[in-house]
Amino acid sequence: MPAVTISQLPAGSALTGGEILPAVQDGATVRTTVDQLRAGLAAAAHGHALADVAGLQTALDGLRVLGRRSLWIPASALEAPASAGAEAGSVEGAAHGLLRRTLDFDPTVPESAQATLALPKSWDGGALALRLLWTAPAGTGDVAWIIKGAAIADGEPLDAAFGAAVTVTDSLSAPESLHTTDESAAITPDGTAADGGIVVLRITRAVEDAADTLDADAQLLGLRVFYDVDAASDD
Repeated sequence: MPAVTISQLPAGSALTGGEILPAVQDGATVRTTVDQLRAGLAAAAHGHALADVAGLQTALDGLRVLGRRSLWIPASALEAPASAGAEAGSVEGAAHGLLRRTLDFDPTVPESAQATLALPKSWDGGALALRLLWTAPAGTGDVAWIIKGAAIADGEPLDAAFGAAVTVTDSLSAPESLHTTDESAAITPDGTAADGGIVVLRITRAVEDAADTLDADAQLLGLRVFYDVDAASDD
């Protein structure tokens, strides 16, 4: 039989599974079928795990660690102190009925509110940053917000001192519109940041600051909290 290259063979039709093919198995030339090849390549025939590939799990974990994390805290989740606390409010949009819960901060009295959160175990215990989302029913001018933090570890007193203050200022562009502050400077909670603990953030309207010029309530809608992680999961 004259030598014929594969490219010279006639074209085949759709494979049905019973076609016979040559293969080398354990050093010997044997015959097999298309069905046998398919079965050998099926996912069920392979029992490999990530651990079978050296370094793969570590590389994947490293990718997951990259970047920052953030979480949303609505105004309704904050607590206002009995003295000089921001007033809880609820507004229903006149045109479409969109509802929003707010904490209303007076333009003349330095009112405050606090958010308590348990950050994930993967948090690196470092500085935080915030963006405040807010609006106002009327008026013109700027709002200055003061942010402080306290970290309390398991077994420590709950009435802890707050750390150094950070101020962020934003301008009212239009009443009844969403406003988002720039990201604050780094906020370092005072105390011990540890797994199993909590972080308390205190938000105060800095009405005594010359930068705070809005002549109306500043209505806080919520907070975006930014933090860094040093582990891929909370395992």
